[in-house]
Amino acid sequence: MTGPKSHSKLVRFLLRHALLGIAFGWTLLALLLYADLFGLAGLVRTSDHGWLAVALLAFGFAVTFGSAAMGTAVFLLEREEEGEDRDP
Repeated sequence: MTGPKSHSKLVRFLLRHALLGIAFGWTLLALLLYADLFGLAGLVRTSDHGWLAVALLAFGFAVTFGSAAMGTAVFLLEREEEGEDRDP
């Protein structure tokens, strides 16, 4: 698995899983805010800088869930045998 073509397939594979993880994380954050668990949505609404809190939470959830999805996808890849050319 060498060459630019195989690298672009790997990048697409990782990017696809990262985007799925980010979407999952943001969905979870939206559900947390909608359900107002632990009074989080109330704190955001009453704060002068609530938008900043949501932006920081969204960034944190994106990094956490995006990297977790990429890591899981990589660890679940089957191991290649010598001489076998397998696409992700």
